[in-house]
Amino acid sequence: MSTVSIHSSTILVQKCILEEILCLDQESQLFGLKSSSFIVSAMAVYKVKLIGPDGQESEFEAPDDVYILDAAENAGLELPYSCKAGACSTYAGQLVLGSVDQSDGSFLDEKQMAEGYVLTCVSYPTSDTVIHSHKEGDLYWAMEGDMW
Repeated sequence: MSTVSIHSSTILVQKCILEEILCLDQESQLFGLKSSSFIVSAMAVYKVKLIGPDGQESEFEAPDDVYILDAAENAGLELPYSCKAGACSTYAGQLVLGSVDQSDGSFLDEKQMAEGYVLTCVSYPTSDTVIHSHKEGDLYWAMEGDMW
C-alpha cells in the first residue's frame, strides 16, 4: 500500500506543478510575457507614431520582436513596400524620436542611418518612436547630393 500512496502523492504533486505552470502561462500572457517550454521572457511593446507627408498621424503598438511595417499592417494601416527585406528603399522613413534596431537591413549605409533614415520593413522598435514616413524621395535626394 505504501507504493500506491507514494505513487498517488507523486501524481498529485505533478498535477499541482502542472497547474502552477498553466496558471503562470496565463498570467504571463496578461503581462506581455512570452513563455515557451517553461522559459518565460519579457516582451516589450512600444508606441510607434508615423507622421505622413500631409501631417496625418497614425499611432499603434509594436512588440520589440515585430518589424514596424508588420506591426503597422497588423494595426490596419496600409503602407507601401516592395521587397520587405531591407534591400530597397520603398518604405524609408526618418526617425524623429526614439530608437530602432535595423541590423537586418542591407540598403542603408552608416551615414544614412546616422541621419535618422530607417527602413520600417526591417526595423524593430527599441523604444517609443516617432517616424516621418514616405521619405524615399528625400533619401535619394540626399544620396544624389553626396555624389556631387
